[in-house]
Amino acid sequence: METGAGNQFRYQKTLYVTAIDTLAGLRFHKSAYPQLARRNRERFTRFLKEYGSWPEGDLVSLPFLKDELEAAKLLDRPLGRYVLAKMSKFSTEDGGTLPVSKMDEPLPTLLALATTEKEEEAINEYQHLALFYRYRNSLVHESRQPGKTMERVFACEVPSYHGYIGDSRWYLAYPVPLFEELLKRSIAGFRAYLVSNQIDPYSLVEDKARW
Repeated sequence: METGAGNQFRYQKTLYVTAIDTLAGLRFHKSAYPQLARRNRERFTRFLKEYGSWPEGDLVSLPFLKDELEAAKLLDRPLGRYVLAKMSKFSTEDGGTLPVSKMDEPLPTLLALATTEKEEEAINEYQHLALFYRYRNSLVHESRQPGKTMERVFACEVPSYHGYIGDSRWYLAYPVPLFEELLKRSIAGFRAYLVSNQIDPYSLVEDKARW
């Protein structure tokens, strides 16, 4: 059996996203949202957006977007030049961590610079809400944490980047405290919704006699 802090973090994160999944399934129950109930990504991200109170979730990861634009040979366009200019203000050689809010940009700001469908798709794909869902999939379906971040250095509850000396790439970290905070906020927000609409959450739970 695998042991170590890395596995402990993975187990914790998996439990947190499983709880968020459960709440999202109750909020957008198939009896009221039959189409949304079959689209797990949309249901999960919409629930976090509406109840998670996560400001960074609406931001777009510039390091991820830059790599996608470079691969598609789209860096030498208004959007690509804007991304490069913003990222040039920061260096991985400085050490320490960098909250994503210092580097990343809101979705509307970047969409206003896009001139092709490919650029618009990339912008939407690398919003943190979308990235967090992909991270969730790695935890739940592959039993692994993606990336090469040093988890122990992140005691904060916000998503952050860090770099390694001699490596110009930024590595994104979603630390355990972020998962815990998102679940707490989601519970509080969903509870307020249930109370204001006088909904008993247990009425949405399907408990089959045979399974």
